[in-house]
Parts: sequence; structure tokens; C-alpha cells
Amino acid sequence: MYQMTSRVRFSEIGEDGKLTLHHLINYFQDCSTFHLEDIGLGTDYFMNQDLAFYFLSWQIEINRLPRLGEEITVGTLIHGCKGMFGYRNYVMLDAAGNQLAYANLCGCFINSATGAFVKLPKEEIEKYPIEEKLEMEYLPRKIKVPTSYQVLAPIRVMKYHIDLNAHVNNSQYVAMALDCLKEMKDFRRIRVEYKQAAKLGDVIIPTIEKEDNIYYVTLCDEQMKPYTIITFDE
Repeated sequence: MYQMTSRVRFSEIGEDGKLTLHHLINYFQDCSTFHLEDIGLGTDYFMNQDLAFYFLSWQIEINRLPRLGEEITVGTLIHGCKGMFGYRNYVMLDAAGNQLAYANLCGCFINSATGAFVKLPKEEIEKYPIEEKLEMEYLPRKIKVPTSYQVLAPIRVMKYHIDLNAHVNNSQYVAMALDCLKEMKDFRRIRVEYKQAAKLGDVIIPTIEKEDNIYYVTLCDEQMKPYTIITFDE
């Protein structure tokens, strides 16, 4: 497992003094980015291949969120690479080695010039180090949402939402969804299903519903087609 160490910064915490959920995702994303850079399959490699890796889903399990100043270790491993799909696990540990959070990610390879799915040939797949996946309950990638919901005020996509791929960054959708909740709780699980990418200037229409202690937030385009579906389990 590839690992990096860090310390929770003031800019990464919420009013409760704990790491925010979207910064938890940022740590996981950064860890896999550094992993790819260090094995020679980083940003330059992808750009030269007209290749991009788009996230399809997250499943994040949370035992405890670290507080300001805590030393943390973040780890990631690739546990599958089949055709156009790639699969990763993540883990965040405290200074004593206790598991704070862990996750599974599913994504796919895309031709960045055409937007078409790309099935990697065998010689490319062999460049990725495959390890044994973490022991955890693996839930389905797709999320079934309630049929009734409340529509909230629209959100305009701003420059600070956008990443290198000219789309809304994956963690920013979670930050938007959290803003839709009336109160913050200690959530034990987050699931995210990405459906389409929002871009600068797009209008996002959020909807929300609660069912069986699960908050469902759907971020939709103006035709009410989802960009992203996010659930927060109490």
C-alpha cells in the first residue's frame, strides 16, 4: 500500500474542529495522485496519452474524523484494473495506527479528447501494481433514490469548483451536498455516484430527502438529470 503522512490543518476543519468530509475526500484523492506520480503514471503520462480517469462511485466508511493538529497517515492501493475500469481502496490512520476511515473507489478510463471510454490493453494494465483489496462490506456502485424529494435553491458552478479536467472536482459535489443539510451530524458512511460532469457556469439544482436515517442529496442539471447522487448515513 502506498502511504503519505500529514497533519490536519486549520483550513481543513469545520466549526466542530474536525476534518470536513470533503477534505477527507481530498486527502484520498491526493494520495492516489501522488501514488501515480511516483510510479510514473501521473498527470503528464495521462495527458500525453489523451487519457483521463473519471470517478464513477465512492463508498467511504467513517469511524472517526481527526481533529485539528492530529498526525495522520493516508494510504491507497489498486485492487483491480479490468478493461476500462479501475478500482482503489483508501485508508486514513491516526498516529497510533487506528483506522479513522476507509473507502472503495470505482472509476473508468476516458479519452480526454473525445470523451469515449477507453479499454486499456494488457501491456498498459500491467503497469499498475495490483494488491489484495481491503476487507470491508462492498456495496453496489449505483444508488437508488427516493421518488419524493424537496427541491432546493440552485447553485451556480464557480471557478473555485473546477479542477484540472475543467469539471467540478469530485470533492466539491460533496461540499455542495453538505450545504443542503439543515444540520451536521457524525455520519458513518458516504456514498457517491457520479453520473455526468458539471462545468463552469452550469446551474446545479439540488434535491434532498431522508429515508431510514439516510440523507439522499441529488445534484441535477436544469432538466433534473443528475450530475451526482450522494448519501449520508447517520
